[in-house]
Amino acid sequence: MSVWKTNLRPALVATIVVTVATGLVYPALVWIPAHVIFPDQADGSIAVHDGNPVGSYLIAQGVTDSGSFRPRPSAAASGYVGDTSSGSNAGPLNRSFVDTAVPGRVAAYRADNGLAPDRPVPADAATASGSGLDPDITVEDALLQVPRVARVRKLDPQILETFVWNTAHDKGWDVDSLRPVNVLALNLALEEGHVH
Repeated sequence: MSVWKTNLRPALVATIVVTVATGLVYPALVWIPAHVIFPDQADGSIAVHDGNPVGSYLIAQGVTDSGSFRPRPSAAASGYVGDTSSGSNAGPLNRSFVDTAVPGRVAAYRADNGLAPDRPVPADAATASGSGLDPDITVEDALLQVPRVARVRKLDPQILETFVWNTAHDKGWDVDSLRPVNVLALNLALEEGHVH
C-alpha cells in the first residue's frame, strides 16, 4: 500500500471532518439558537443610549463623573478594559494588600461620598472583584453613593434611594443590603431621566 492510502489520506480526512464539525457545525448549533432565544445576551447585553452603544451590562466601565454611580475598583492592569481582565490574587491574608491598597481605597471612597472617618465602607467598595470588571455593586454601596449623586443631579435623595432598591436584583441573598445592583443600569436610568 502506498503512503497516501495508509497515512496521509486518513489524516487529511480526519482534519477535514474535525474542522467542519468544530469550526462550522458546532458553532452553528450554539450560535443560531442563542441568537433566536436570547438575542440581547448573545450579542453581549449591550446598552444603547440615544441610538449609540454605551457599554455592556456584563462588564464594568470606569466612571469619573461625580453625578454617576461608581463600580467596584478594578484589578485589571489597564483599569476597566476587558482584554486585561484579571484579579489581583491578593486577599484578606495578604498583609501588603490589607495595609496599602485597602486603606487607600477606603479613604478615597469616604472622601468621594462625604462619609465620616469612622463610617464603615462596604467590602465591594474597597476590594476588586475576581475579574476586576464586576458590573454590579451591593445595595449598601449604591445607597452610600446616593447623597453625592442626588446632590450633583439635583434629585430628591429619597426618590433615588427608592429607585436603587427597586433596581436591585433579588438573587436569594439572605441580607438585603448585599443584593446586587447593576451600575450601568443605574447610570443609564439617570441619563434617560427615569429617576425624578
